[in-house]
Amino acid sequence: ASRIVVARPDGTDRIVVAGGDEVSVGQPRFAPDGSALAYVSDVSGWWNIWTARPDGSDAASVLAEPREHAEPAWGPGQRSFAWAPDASAFALNRNEDGFGRLVVVGRNGSTHERSKGWHHALDWGAVGVVCVRSGARTPPTITVLTPDGDGRRELARGAGAGFEAAGLVEPEAVTWGSDDGATVHGLLYRPAETTELPPMLVDIHGGPTGQATVAWNARHQFFVSRGWAVLAPDHRGSTGHGRAYTQAMTNGWGTVDVADTAAGIRAARVNGWCDPARVAAIGGSAGGLTVLLLCAHHGKLVHAGVSLYGVTDLQALAASTHRFESRYLDRIVGEPGEFAGRYRDRSPVTHASEIRVPVLVLQGDADNVVPPDQARLVVDAIRNAGGTVEHHVYEGEGHGFRRPDTIADALDRTDAFLRRWVLEA
Repeated sequence: ASRIVVARPDGTDRIVVAGGDEVSVGQPRFAPDGSALAYVSDVSGWWNIWTARPDGSDAASVLAEPREHAEPAWGPGQRSFAWAPDASAFALNRNEDGFGRLVVVGRNGSTHERSKGWHHALDWGAVGVVCVRSGARTPPTITVLTPDGDGRRELARGAGAGFEAAGLVEPEAVTWGSDDGATVHGLLYRPAETTELPPMLVDIHGGPTGQATVAWNARHQFFVSRGWAVLAPDHRGSTGHGRAYTQAMTNGWGTVDVADTAAGIRAARVNGWCDPARVAAIGGSAGGLTVLLLCAHHGKLVHAGVSLYGVTDLQALAASTHRFESRYLDRIVGEPGEFAGRYRDRSPVTHASEIRVPVLVLQGDADNVVPPDQARLVVDAIRNAGGTVEHHVYEGEGHGFRRPDTIADALDRTDAFLRRWVLEA
């Protein structure tokens, strides 16, 4: 729920022009000539781009479709669409079940699909549309595309340049049914060459309202190149599949995500996507919570778990997390005072004694989103119950590892851990 407000530079004459209690809006942007306002809204059930007069009147969807034109607004500065310099059209990144595509939409209703891939940080100037473009086999690249689709220039490449020749693979969009009959989405990466059922790593996104997208993901390719299949589930509560799918996690974090992921593993076994005897799960932040609960409640489905700066105590998280996510859990778990039992029952630390598969816990000591105490709580609880757990803390790292040496070390530790407990067990 959010609102867009137009006001004078001194803050006076404020007008709410879009949004509301059951509507998510974002990215307000005036046309270059000031004649109109554009923004993203899910009032239709999907994050589409809308335009209106500067005072919010005459609002209309630019491209009404069951596809999302934005990602969750966890932080400022997202630019998933851009105005044309003459205000006659938009360039937008369309989400197609996790795959991205650049689309140019005229205000006269014309639509032109241009370039596959995820296009972030979009802007449109005299020479064309500039963005950071990436894909499963394409590292982040600053790219300029001509609006007519005839030309594309790469200006600079980020980390990952040169890996294109390393046999990288594209995933496929897959679905499966959860226990209650709901359809669950995900992405499946398969090793390029294999004569036997591969081991499978279930890589659970964070948020928990994130999404598995076909953007550059070195971790997925790292493990696929070592013979693993990678299943990246979009459990209910994920974005990218419409507002109703995201809101299906209301009051359900710690149950819906776990059930949907467990159902995905069972589907992988039935469909021949993996060797059922060699399955592990990995996840960061909210994904770490899901991994730990999978290990506790579905130990026959997963044979090892890796938690990266994962949530282990929901009550502690509600009390200590940073201001930006304050009261977030009221929506996806429930109000802490009223539902204290729910917070306790869905916290991995409560079920640590039930974890009988090996667990690796990696954490940064400067994490102010999920503080280091969260990791120590579950590590101590697993050890006290006689379980197997490895724990490492990275000095100076926050929520999400940033330094190249940390990322490399975390991959090496994870690789060695999974070899020991899954591949060679």
